[in-house]
Amino acid sequence: MFFGIVRPYKGVDVLLRALAEGAPEDVTLTVAGEFWGGSTDLADLAGELGVADRVRFREGYVPADELPGLLAGADALVLPYRSATATQNVWLAHEHGLPVIATRAGTLADHVRDGVDGLLCEPGDVADLARALAAFYEPGTPARLREGVRPVDAEPYWRAYTDRLLSA
Repeated sequence: MFFGIVRPYKGVDVLLRALAEGAPEDVTLTVAGEFWGGSTDLADLAGELGVADRVRFREGYVPADELPGLLAGADALVLPYRSATATQNVWLAHEHGLPVIATRAGTLADHVRDGVDGLLCEPGDVADLARALAAFYEPGTPARLREGVRPVDAEPYWRAYTDRLLSA
């Protein structure tokens, strides 16, 4: 599953290509969130890649009360960002017991323990994301990574943030 505002730098097109290239054929993808510019181009790409029947676009804001059910239906949260500063989506996934497959863009790699609670790959690299998707679905891997997920203790991050604000 991909969740968030869908913009080009977040790499959903890379994820679609990787799904076609490396995920087992019974794996499906839900892309949920607000699409800047609509989902037509991504839906067309899914069709061109032959994976349209494996991709569901859930357009629009996802209310907080719907999020637990949406995440419960996923094996992992995938963050295929080409570039990033930070996102709370790793923490959100971990709060719901989901492993994360993410790129090493921005601070994503700081919050995903590769091989423990998720898998990492290179930004913008379809082949590397396809490798990560294939590795995720090796027998026993989803359960092992799910067992490694721990909710984040955000207090140290907030303390560092407020300390910086107050010292300026």
